[in-house]
Amino acid sequence: MAVLVSVIIPAYNEEEDIGKCLSSLEKQSYKNKEVIVIDDGSIDKTKEIIWGFKKVKLIKGEHRGPGFSRNLGAKKARGKILIFVDADMTFEKNYIKNLIEPIIKEKIIGTEEGRQIASNQENIWSKCWGTHFKDYSYQDKGYIFRAIQKKEFFKMGCFDPKYGYGDDATFYFKYGIMSRRVKNAVCYHKNPETLKEVFKQSRWIGASIQNKVIEIKGINYLVPLFGILLSPIMIVALSIKKCHKNGNFSLFLPMLLFMTYRYFGTLNGLFRKIYFGMNVR
Repeated sequence: MAVLVSVIIPAYNEEEDIGKCLSSLEKQSYKNKEVIVIDDGSIDKTKEIIWGFKKVKLIKGEHRGPGFSRNLGAKKARGKILIFVDADMTFEKNYIKNLIEPIIKEKIIGTEEGRQIASNQENIWSKCWGTHFKDYSYQDKGYIFRAIQKKEFFKMGCFDPKYGYGDDATFYFKYGIMSRRVKNAVCYHKNPETLKEVFKQSRWIGASIQNKVIEIKGINYLVPLFGILLSPIMIVALSIKKCHKNGNFSLFLPMLLFMTYRYFGTLNGLFRKIYFGMNVR
């Protein structure tokens, strides 16, 4: 009999995307699965949309971030393999089947998808966020654990919410353990679509940066200041670099605006982390 898989989804105000995510999971070729959504304190119609999917288990959580919610879902999961996805993701039909195959056949700890494609490529800010797709298929090892043996997940102490945006890379940060990237596991992920979303996502990423300099008391307090002083040079340089990487210099003017929001969003996140110890989405 096929191994039972638990798909765990943290959701905070995801009314625009959670339905598409759950519909995509329903169409997966791998059928022996349970889907668990942890509501992270949503105040929109996220819960009402989830209730429309009869086979989905909804757990009431707290607004403490995705790491906390993922751990809560794992504690309620019945599957031997845990899969952690985001509410704004959709998937090719063999995604789960391909993602878990190395875990089942080779008994490895966990895996990550080989390709993650932007689902909103037509949006100007999505284009500026990076290349239209993220292709990791040339790399054998990854830093995050999209799928993992449940017994190994709990043995390593679950995800650590203090890592914020990077909580699913906990086992790499703490133990140097890497996942296997599965080349034929393909998913689609939504990039920020407004400048406000760009700023908020960048702020979360900034607060989650792991760097030894940020841990040095005294010196770390100067990091945001230096970031502000260097901002005119850095924003232009990063904009040129992004356009060159994408091979599209027609994006240069919107890229300058985009990079301004992303740069200062990142600095804001660093400031909140260094001065107030804050790392929340």
